[in-house]
This record gives sequence, structure tokens and C-alpha cells, in this order.
Amino acid sequence: MKKVLLMIGFIFIFASSISAKEMVTITDMAGRKITIPKKVERVVALSGSLRYIVYLQAFDKIVGIEGIEKKRVMKGFPATGKAYWLVIKDKVQNIPSIGEGGPGKLPDFEKLITVKPDLVITFQVDDAELIQKKTGLPVVVIRSAEAGSLRIEDILNTFTFLGKILDREERANELNQYIQQCISDLKKRTAGSARPTVYIGGISARGAHGITSTVANYPSLQWLNVKNVVDETGRKGHVFIDKEMLLIWNPQYIFIDTGGLSIVNNDYLKNKEFYKKLKAVKEGNVYTVFPHNFYRTNLEIIFANAYFIGKVIYPNKFSDIEIRKKAAEIFKKFLGVDVYDDLKSVYKGYGNVYFKESGITVY
Repeated sequence: MKKVLLMIGFIFIFASSISAKEMVTITDMAGRKITIPKKVERVVALSGSLRYIVYLQAFDKIVGIEGIEKKRVMKGFPATGKAYWLVIKDKVQNIPSIGEGGPGKLPDFEKLITVKPDLVITFQVDDAELIQKKTGLPVVVIRSAEAGSLRIEDILNTFTFLGKILDREERANELNQYIQQCISDLKKRTAGSARPTVYIGGISARGAHGITSTVANYPSLQWLNVKNVVDETGRKGHVFIDKEMLLIWNPQYIFIDTGGLSIVNNDYLKNKEFYKKLKAVKEGNVYTVFPHNFYRTNLEIIFANAYFIGKVIYPNKFSDIEIRKKAAEIFKKFLGVDVYDDLKSVYKGYGNVYFKESGITVY
């Protein structure tokens, strides 16, 4: 009872303070009408939406943070996999925690109220309704860029929406123009070419997985003139395939997400004959890409991976692209800094995979 009264007191104090601010009513990306301060200065971003705050260079507005964003290791994986975390890793420890956070976890309502945000941001409509009901805080819903169902319009609209309410419209326009420029460039380079067959394996989904873990409509392949063999299943998003299907498809190129590289290696050591039957293995056309999925989707990795894959498959059409430099450009554009070396120190991305008797090596 005492805790309930304390919560009510917090809500009353918050309501009193926010009522003194000039308010506006907006429609969020789930179609919900929400009244928020006209000038948003204090923000909490939940469920991985913090990356969008970093992209928009608005981290100075963050007043509360999920505990998971402070950890250097998340479920056994280095937090390096969240590229945006590398930009804020030295700042997050000084920001109050509003709960543990993570997939499917709500914030601690009392702690959330205590940091007095002007605005809470999330991807989940149901969570937004519940948080708003329990705390009295305005909560807006934005669209997530999920692997396998990524719609570029959603990304562009999310930047535009957040840019307007966070006073980062110029930055949002800059990012949107760059995204459209990259997509146009990738499509132009590969248009009219033969469509080689491609498979992406080892993709993480709530944990690391091996070669049979893949994604239909893999984001980085959307703008390249290639055929993702998994798309013929008619499914979308993350898929576990039957191993024998990989032999049936026998794609010309295989890319391994390095989040699952060690599991692929262990499987190879037990099933060498299976891998030796694959055309891509026999012809030396197996490569690694950086994980794009870590507490939701890393946009900068999606575009860097697209250029690497394009360079591998169409070397002549990407002859002017030096991948190390292009990745640095992409990371700087999204994050403000080049995090390539940090990623490379943990993940063996952007290399050629060799299947030796002693195991997999990447060069």
C-alpha cells in the first residue's frame, strides 16, 4: 500500500511539473494521439530504440537507461555487437537505470517516474499503453527495422518523426538522404546483371546459431541483384532450414554471420563431408559478414554488409570501393565515429572462409 501511495505521489508531482510546459498533441507511428511537451529535453528510450537516439545525435537528452545498455556482455555476447553502444559506453554508467531492460521486459515504473522524462520511446504498442497508464508519462511508439521485414520507408519515417520531436530535423534529413543515396548506388551498380544464388547462415536470433539459421528477405540483399535461396520458401524473417535444403539449393555464394561462426566451425568439424559437397565451399566462395542483429537491428551494419557482399559478388562493379574505407564512411555517418576496428577485434567480419582439416579459418 505504501509503495502504491508513493507511486501516486510521483505521478502527481510529474503531472504538476509537466503541466507548466507548453504542450502539443502528436500522432505517433502506431496512430496513437499523444500529448507531449513542445520542447522535449528529457528522454528515455526502451527496447533497443536507444540506437535511434544515438543516430540522431540526441544522446544528451537521455536521463534514464535500461540496465542492459550498461553491460559489456549481453547473454554471453560482447556488447560490441550493438555498434551504437561503442559510442556511448563511457557515458552510460553515469545515467540512472530504469530497470534491467531486454526483450520482453518492462521498465521499473517507479524508477522511470523518478528520472522525470518528458518522453518515453518504445517499439511496442502494448508496452506503451501499459507504461503510460501506470506512470502518467507520455510514451510514443516508433517503427522497428526488423531483419527479414525491413521496410526502408519505416526507417526514413522513423528518423523524420523523431527528428521533429527531438529538434534534430536537420540530422534526420542528413541520415535519410544518405540512406537513399546508398540504396540508389547499390541498385545502380548491380542492375542488369545475372542473379547469382546466395545463402546467409549462422544468424543470431535470441542467441547464437549455426549454418541452418538464416533470414528470408535478408536486409543487405534487398538492394543487390542476387537471389537469396531462402526466399523461395515463401517465409519472412528468421528461419531454421533443414540442412539438406542447403545441399539442394547449393548456392554459388555463402556468407556466414560471425555471431554464429564458432557454432558453424564446431558443426564443420563433426560433418566435414557435408560442407565439402557445397559448391561455395569447393570454389572458395564462403565469406563472413558482421552481425546486424543485436538487441534489434543495427542499420549501419546492414549497409556496410551490403557493400561487402556486393564487392564479393560483383568485384568489377565495385572496383572503386575499398571496403575498409566504405565501412568507415558508413559508421561515421550513422554513429559519428568509425567503429570498424572495435567490431573487427570481436567479430571476424569481411573475410574469406577456408575449411581446413583443423577447422575454419578466416582471412
